[in-house]
Amino acid sequence: MALLIGATSTSYAQYEGDAGRFSIGNNAGDARIDAIGGQKAAIGGNISTIYGNPAGLGMFSKSEFSISPRLNFGSNKIGAFGTSEKQSNNNLDLGNVGVVFHTRTYTAGDTKKGLISLNFGIGYQRTGAYRDKFGFSGETDFNGLGDYFAQESNFDLEGGATVDPSKLLSDVHYQAYQAYLTDWDGTDYFPITSNDSEQKYNINRTGGSSEVDFSLGMNFSNKLFFGVGLGLANLNYASTERVNETGLSQEPGNTQTTNYNVTYNRNFDTEGSGVNLKLGAILKPTPELQIGLALQTPTWYSITDNYSESLADNIIGGTANMQYPYEYELRTPLKINGGIAYFIGSKGFISADVGFTDYSKNKITSNNASIDQTTNMRIKNMYANAVNYSVGGEYKIDKSWLVRAGFRSDGNPYKNLRDKDYTVNSISGGIGYRFGDYHLDAALINSNGYFNYSNYLLVSGNPEPQASVDKRINRLMLTFGVRF
Repeated sequence: MALLIGATSTSYAQYEGDAGRFSIGNNAGDARIDAIGGQKAAIGGNISTIYGNPAGLGMFSKSEFSISPRLNFGSNKIGAFGTSEKQSNNNLDLGNVGVVFHTRTYTAGDTKKGLISLNFGIGYQRTGAYRDKFGFSGETDFNGLGDYFAQESNFDLEGGATVDPSKLLSDVHYQAYQAYLTDWDGTDYFPITSNDSEQKYNINRTGGSSEVDFSLGMNFSNKLFFGVGLGLANLNYASTERVNETGLSQEPGNTQTTNYNVTYNRNFDTEGSGVNLKLGAILKPTPELQIGLALQTPTWYSITDNYSESLADNIIGGTANMQYPYEYELRTPLKINGGIAYFIGSKGFISADVGFTDYSKNKITSNNASIDQTTNMRIKNMYANAVNYSVGGEYKIDKSWLVRAGFRSDGNPYKNLRDKDYTVNSISGGIGYRFGDYHLDAALINSNGYFNYSNYLLVSGNPEPQASVDKRINRLMLTFGVRF
């Protein structure tokens, strides 16, 4: 097994993808907030304000605890090699759990002026879920592993020129030569595999991102609410991406062909931790109207990435491995969110939020200036401004039962990625039940999104094999809460 410090041109192409993966997402909500579309900017007095707009903590009049588990029913409709297939993934996770401690600060008989209450909240939230599993298969068209490894071997330079196979820096590239995927004519590497080989892909991803938030909310005269929060972020991401290819290859030096069977594995193992700040304010100019503004600073992550690749010859035996450890800092973009809520007496409310994030502001820094420069340039070329919006409401049927509905749209964060729109739209609904100091809430959220997958990249000739994935998630969330 070989080890390279840093990364090659082929391995660091992943880092601009990681920048998006670790920055695109929303702060968690409980079942009540998620049922109305996820609005947190102007709705106060809910546990979700710990994560969204800490000013909303100032609206608590009692202490409260709540917990929100989630059951996720996911399905992928995969289009690849001219065929379509549907695959399912289900899992259970914890959306958030938190507690708010209410402290009254006003003096007896004076409840309309000055600092009325000071409330502290602490909570855990799940901000991103990376778990996914899918596969597909088909026939290559001058774009198989032989084409890929010939391209990469020509990038495996020494003194600005290609080298003979025994001097290749990458053991995997040498294994491709040994397994009759590529040959060398003294100047360039070229593929010697058939143009119609069979490929089978299997992708298995796990992990997620989360935060522990400490927030403080203040109530001034029941008209103006301020809040500040500290988020301690954590992420872990693991992915095994495997492609098996079988076919015929031409033996070097003659016209005879031989069967080949190889398996190419790419393994990603990433961990990181970071910190961010949250600031917010809510203005209540009338008893019916609330206007909120929330700001989340960039999250400053320290990330350790262990990327590896291997190529196994399944006929004559032998496996080559390469590892590319890399440590870097990631600064995610600033997030701004504003909202308005209008309360219809004691019967309910309607609310709407609008958020803005410029994902091209992601930035990577490390002790490798070349990788930093190339990756940050790719980030600027790949990502764009995204506008997110949501709208929803709640209606109180009687003193115990409530119904809710909402819609959310998370804008396309990419400039022009394969001429596709990667907007994620969600519709939601839910119910709530109040009994004494306890409450039970349920929400069902249906989200639809889209992404493309390719295991490797070809810079010339036919494009690499790709899969389009239409992703749908039906999420059932339950929240139990108690005031004390």
